[in-house]
This record gives sequence, C-alpha cells and structure tokens, in this order.
Amino acid sequence: MNKAVLFLAALGASTALCAPVPAEKAEKRDTIPIARVPDVPPPSRETLDASIRKAADFLLKEQNRDGSWGNHTRTKGLNVLCPYPEGPRSFRTASTSLCVIGLLTSPLKEDPAVKASLDKALQYLLTTLPTLKRGDTRTVLGVWGHAYGLSALSRAARNLPADAPLREELKKVASLQVKALDQMADVQGGWGYYTFETFSKRPIGEPTSFLTATVLLAYKDAEQAFGLKAEPRIVKRAVACLEKLRTPAGSYVYSLSHSFYPGRPINRHTGSLARTPAGDLALMRYDPSFISRSQLEDGLERIWSRGGWLSLAVKKPIPHESFAQNAGYFFYYGYYYAARCLEEVTPEHLARHAAHLASDLLPMQEEDGSWWDYPLYNYHKFYGTGYALYAVSRVRESLYPSDAATTS
Repeated sequence: MNKAVLFLAALGASTALCAPVPAEKAEKRDTIPIARVPDVPPPSRETLDASIRKAADFLLKEQNRDGSWGNHTRTKGLNVLCPYPEGPRSFRTASTSLCVIGLLTSPLKEDPAVKASLDKALQYLLTTLPTLKRGDTRTVLGVWGHAYGLSALSRAARNLPADAPLREELKKVASLQVKALDQMADVQGGWGYYTFETFSKRPIGEPTSFLTATVLLAYKDAEQAFGLKAEPRIVKRAVACLEKLRTPAGSYVYSLSHSFYPGRPINRHTGSLARTPAGDLALMRYDPSFISRSQLEDGLERIWSRGGWLSLAVKKPIPHESFAQNAGYFFYYGYYYAARCLEEVTPEHLARHAAHLASDLLPMQEEDGSWWDYPLYNYHKFYGTGYALYAVSRVRESLYPSDAATTS
C-alpha cells in the first residue's frame, strides 16, 4: 500500500472518530465506565455564606479605580502570548466580566458596598467593551473579552425593568458584542484565539472546543436577557464544529487539528474534564437531540471521580505540563461550567452534584478570599475568584433555595 493510500485511510479513520453522532446513538457508544464516587455531605449554609463573603471582600478590596479587576504587572520567565495593548485589555475585560458575574450571582448582590462595586464595574464594561479590537496578526484574544462581557451584561439586565435606561444601555453594548463575535468566528466554524499561520479579516486559525462552547453559551445568555440573536449561519457552523469535536466516547478534543489525534492524553476523558461540561451544556442548548441529560450528568460524574487530574495541574507555571496535558488554567473554567450545568441536572441528583462541587472548591479558597489556578500576569486571582464565586453561589442556591437571593 503506497503512502497516499495510507494517508487517506488514516484521514478517513480520524474523521469517523470525530463525526457527530445523534444522542440516542452516542449515549450507547459512551461506553467508558464512570466511577460514581459516594455522596459527600453538603456544606452548611453558614459555610457557604462565609466563603462567599470572604470572596466578595477580596474583590471589593482589590478593585481598580476605574472599576476593573486585574492588570498586566506580574510577569515571569514564561508567559502565555498576550501582545500589548489589546491582549491585556481583553484579559482585563474578561476578568472583570467574570467578577461581575460572580458578584451578581451571589446572595450579596444587594449589599450596598457590593452594589457600588458592581456599578463601577458595569460602567467600565460599557465603556471598554465597544473599543476592544484584534490588535495583531497572531491572536484573536478579544473573543474572551467579548464573550464574558456579553454574559456579564446579560446577567446584569435580568432583574431590571424593561423600560430602565440602564437596561437599554446594556442591550446596546451587548448587541455590539454579538456583532463582534460574529465577525471573529473562524472560517472553519467556531472560535479560536490564535492565528499563527495566516492573517485575514475573518480569522483563519484554530477553532477550539472550549472557546466555541463559551461563545455559544454567551449568545444564549444574550438571547434570554435581551432577545438578541447571532447570525444564524455563524451559529449553525459553530454548533456543527463543536459536534465534530466531541468524540464517540464523550470527550471533547482540544481543537480542530486534534480531531486527527483523538487518542492523545489531552483529548481523552482525563484531559477533557474541564471542557466537557461547557461543550455538553452548549450542545444541549442548541441541539437537544445530540446530548441527553444523562450524558451531561456523566460529564459531571467524571469530574467528581477524576478531579485529581485537574487539581494536579493547579498553580503549575508551565501550560500543559501536568498529567493528561492538563494546564492549571483549566481548573476553574471547568468548575464554572460544571456549576452552570446544575441548571440542567435532574432534581433528584441536584444535591449530589452541588455537594461534590462545593467539596472540591471550598478547600481551594486562599487565605485572602481569592481562588486562583495559574499565574497569569495579574489576572489569575480575579478570573479565578469570579469563576469560583459563581460556582459556590450556585451551590448555595441549589442546596438552600428558600434562602437564596438569586435566580438561576
């Protein structure tokens, strides 16, 4: 057999591995056994409240004068690519958006000091989000800022009257974020943040499963809050891309090029733990026939039983240096979307998932009230705290709904 035939055979096999499979068939093929660890005792309401208060106090203390959180000051010998000035602006905007989401979800959102902090942060987002731009030929880092900014604006609008002037302002800026994300979609479908090989008006880079899921869920947030809808063609191609990046075993390969290497450690379940909740939730929202509720809960069960694979990477300074090629910055991303999945789990399983989520997160909180997983300039404590504060607040809401001051 010549080399051309061998290549075509390998290409066909790799494509078959990542071809989309309907939920009723995929559920039968997700055959890797899931070790369901025993239940853990749920934390008390007082324990959750103390953790939330500590996190909020940290954010109030560390907020920048302009209302944002984070800066580009703590450099080290090895840093992720973040070209100045647009890279730092996007990172700061994304980190600020996550802090806003965390505070708005917490039961402290009506606290006067928290409300004042949120007012400043929202004004920062309303001013900064419309000005984000690409910046250079190698990156599309603005996707992070636009996506989490869109989710933050959408959450801020939830409890505002329909005719409130602030709501109209939020909707106007949110509409700009939807258009910006439409324009940043990769020609191959979905979204990525690096474009090393080719520069073009519409990115030709490397769509990733996790960023594609992030944007799709941000679109849904905006649709629910404002009735805004992304360009249908962009959404259709993104959903198709994400479905192709889900393997028949139920994991999500890292990015489009990884479709040809689904057996690499980062693409197996232990390397996909942080991506699976986001991917499954996004597909449930856009194509319910593709992902069943039991499959989504299986993704959560894998985190509870194999979470050590993620925690081993926490605070390691080199990306992907840990087992299964996990990076430190996977950790709170994964738990944030696991918390968002609580909206979809069956009622009889809600307490179990919420208790496991709290059991993993509460011991990780730092003495100063923050959470962080990877030294990313000076954004890590803020995006980490935003992610985790949202998750812990959702746990509180799930376990003690009569006392929760938020809505899911």
